Amino acid sequence: MSGGEDASVPRAFGRAMAELWARDGIGVEEPGAIAETVAVSFAAGEDRARSASDLLIRSGIRARWNDVLRHRRAAALAERIRPFVAEPLLDVLAGDGSICGALADRGVARLTATERAGAYAESSLPPAIAFQPFADDLDFAQFGASTALLSTVLHHEPDPIRLLDTLARAAIPRWIVVENCVTEEYSRTFHQFADRFFNSCLNDFDVACVEQHRTLVEWSELLARYGSVTIADAAFTVPGIPFPYSLLIVRM
Repeated sequence: MSGGEDASVPRAFGRAMAELWARDGIGVEEPGAIAETVAVSFAAGEDRARSASDLLIRSGIRARWNDVLRHRRAAALAERIRPFVAEPLLDVLAGDGSICGALADRGVARLTATERAGAYAESSLPPAIAFQPFADDLDFAQFGASTALLSTVLHHEPDPIRLLDTLARAAIPRWIVVENCVTEEYSRTFHQFADRFFNSCLNDFDVACVEQHRTLVEWSELLARYGSVTIADAAFTVPGIPFPYSLLIVRM
């Protein structure tokens, strides 16, 4: 069993994956059996993990699932985020850019994205949106942003405090933070397994999978070092994701 998880975690993830496919209309024959096969195989070592990835590709599940993530997930997040945006907006570590595109579709005009070079093989970032490659010493102040967006970013950072300290020095007055939180139902090992699955089985992203998962209380306490924290939504469902997200607003 790779990644340090116990045997119950892949099966729990498999059940969550089958429920997600049904909920989000990702058509799969015998979803329970296929989801368990994929999750258990992925956990069993490199060769069987490769077989799990191949099964997702051959069955068409990968393409359908990624379409949900790229479009419906991005749209759902943009709807949640949009009321809190004061322009200009800086999307810190913007992933494939799909959320930027969805925000632009919802009227956010002054928007800049950053991401590590090579982290994502494909980009959905519209060409009209300004982009600058991310580096650990990037000066965020140069963007003159009124809002910074960190959407499911912090739990992937080996040192999230370093990133937050750098962002704080830029004196951006509002941060929008989206995170997946540890709960009784979704443990740290569940989230760690999910990270590895999304980044090296469903897709191949060069994004760190580290042990930085926190409860909502722990995220709130960490962010409170930098300003006043409001929990705008403690738990909401997003298409394509097998656990809820939380939305926090930090005001400097």
